[in-house]
Amino acid sequence: MKFQVVIIALLLLSCGQENKRVEKEQKAKDSVNALLMEASENLNADEWEAPVEKSTQEPKDISIHNLYIAMADKDEEEFLRQFPKDFKQFQSYFGWDTPNDAPHKLYEHSVHYIEYLFHLLRTNKYPSYEKNIIRICENGQWEADGVNYFQHHVLNYVREHKKYYLINELSNEKAKSVLFFLFDGPHPKFDADFASHLNTSKKQILEDLFETAFFDDNENPDPFPDDQTNSTYSLSDYMENEHFFIRDIDINNDGVLDKIVSAGPYQGDELLLFTNEGEAYQFALKTTNFSEDGGNQIVDVVAEPDGFFIKTAFPDGGLNEAYHHIAFNKNSWILTNSVYRTRSSNQKDAFIYVCDVAQGLNMAGTHFFEKLKGMPDEVEKDTVCTKEML
Repeated sequence: MKFQVVIIALLLLSCGQENKRVEKEQKAKDSVNALLMEASENLNADEWEAPVEKSTQEPKDISIHNLYIAMADKDEEEFLRQFPKDFKQFQSYFGWDTPNDAPHKLYEHSVHYIEYLFHLLRTNKYPSYEKNIIRICENGQWEADGVNYFQHHVLNYVREHKKYYLINELSNEKAKSVLFFLFDGPHPKFDADFASHLNTSKKQILEDLFETAFFDDNENPDPFPDDQTNSTYSLSDYMENEHFFIRDIDINNDGVLDKIVSAGPYQGDELLLFTNEGEAYQFALKTTNFSEDGGNQIVDVVAEPDGFFIKTAFPDGGLNEAYHHIAFNKNSWILTNSVYRTRSSNQKDAFIYVCDVAQGLNMAGTHFFEKLKGMPDEVEKDTVCTKEML
């Protein structure tokens, strides 16, 4: 009997402790719920669902300084967010301040920012940003250096990646403004292949621009109209022409100095070879000196064993050089390789990328430029280029 009483007492004690535990837990839950309800009353739905760190982080202001920081940090999305969205802003960052006859803040470093922008586009991670580069072109006006460099890159991007729909989908009014900017310059040239990819209305707009809107301010007409034959190229035409320079170089390995004629900086990309035939110089080839509208310009043509090389560089700030090596082989002038040199960044620990790119192209080839390999992109540079200390 005593044993049963003890058992019953133990059971009652156990039930009482269990009830107290449940009651304690319920009070704890009620307390937590009360705190949560109080917190939620002071937050809107977006803040309640967002992580704490995001709810308190404000977007950075759009500014040159923040673009610079994003570039230095290689923060891709922030760089694209900070990059100018229209021509006026783009020019105020990278162009020339005409009223004060001085460069804008990023003028001297425009090449690096523009190259990085198009590197990001080529990764195909930001397809929506393609329309932004077209918006920058709207109401654009040609200007040397950074603006011209951007113009050049947009044209190449549209051509190389077949992005003609970016123009075809525009209204005619916007298309006219964009096409005007893309082809404007001191020496505008109609691109029949580019025009062939435009729809009927946009193609007509481009043709009309070349008939009425563009003009060539070069005092001398183009010495190489398409319908001329090789027999019209005479060395005497360039001997006293201030828009060209001449170098004495043995271009065919016969031990006799020949003549190379090149257009000067901003005077075009013509390069002519004349071989020394004893009593006269005979025209041999018309090709390119690798000058680009908005890009590198000819610096010099220099003799080297078995041929010569053509040096080009981006003018007005920054390091962006190219050395195109040409050799005479089997009665043809062959671009054997191109060496590109560019500075890695503007930081104190910067270095120079030296990129030796094999070419193997006949300088007389009809599709020469389509096959020409340019400087490796940002990703490839670290694997295919060497590094040289400043």
